[in-house]
Amino acid sequence: MFATEACTAGPFHGSNAWTIGASVAATILTLASAATGQELAADQHTQSAFPGPTTTGVPLNWKPTTTFNRTIRISKRGAVLEDVRLVNADLIIDADDVTVRRVEIQGGHILNEVNGKCHNGLLLEDVSLVRAPGQITTDADAPAVATGGYIARRVKIDGLPEGFRVGGRSRGCGAVRIEDSYVKVTSPEVCRDWHGDGIQGYDGAALTVRNVTLHMVEVGMCGGTAPFFYPHSQGNESVEIDGLLAQGGGAPFRLGTPGSVVGLRIVEGSWGYRPIDVRCSAINVWDAQIVTVEASGQRSTVVRKQPCNTDGGS
Repeated sequence: MFATEACTAGPFHGSNAWTIGASVAATILTLASAATGQELAADQHTQSAFPGPTTTGVPLNWKPTTTFNRTIRISKRGAVLEDVRLVNADLIIDADDVTVRRVEIQGGHILNEVNGKCHNGLLLEDVSLVRAPGQITTDADAPAVATGGYIARRVKIDGLPEGFRVGGRSRGCGAVRIEDSYVKVTSPEVCRDWHGDGIQGYDGAALTVRNVTLHMVEVGMCGGTAPFFYPHSQGNESVEIDGLLAQGGGAPFRLGTPGSVVGLRIVEGSWGYRPIDVRCSAINVWDAQIVTVEASGQRSTVVRKQPCNTDGGS
């Protein structure tokens, strides 16, 4: 059952309605990297800064113009939602070419696939998806952002058990691009069979990741899948990586599709089994290093090169 209200003014540009219901999430972007099929040389002593929790999401000292405790459904093409906070509520995108800017979602999700129809052209800018006060997370929680055909720019996902999902390719969801964003996924309090990821592809179109931080925090015996997981044999198309800092999980970086990988940095000793699980025969460009990070967790120092030396990616 849905409760709706008409909205003619406030933080929206365009018409919309509120709805109570639905949860799911995922975000991702397209990527660019050039080159031809071999490993790139790396400077063993360079440093690079990656996005963190203070450089992504809604700006520091930001205040919403409106706070809602019910799910919002946007149903007009080209609508813009700005400067809103949602608490224990979802954002449902039921139209193409919607822009969501400076929005904070506490304990909710963003979903742009409704009744099997994907609404492409979604742009997320300076958006935060975080825990609500007192929220108890579970291994059944939906992804923070889903499903496909979106761009995520300076998005922060922090403290939730699932990050971006890229999918819906067979149902018309387009390419995803995730850039200048930060994801920290954390073991849920209710943990029976958690398969958490920072970015996961399932039936995903082409994915671009540019200048992104992915951090997986596993608590006790509650283990997830990987900070980055775009496997083969699950309908995923391709990946381009151009700057990614990955930390945690059994293998922080798992990739089975064709694509290029440039500027991959994996935090030294953060993995449970191995640093990568990649189908290297499908990769046409490879540039990866093992790094240490400063206490802030974002500025990295290269320790050594990481060759592409596996044939996995499942």
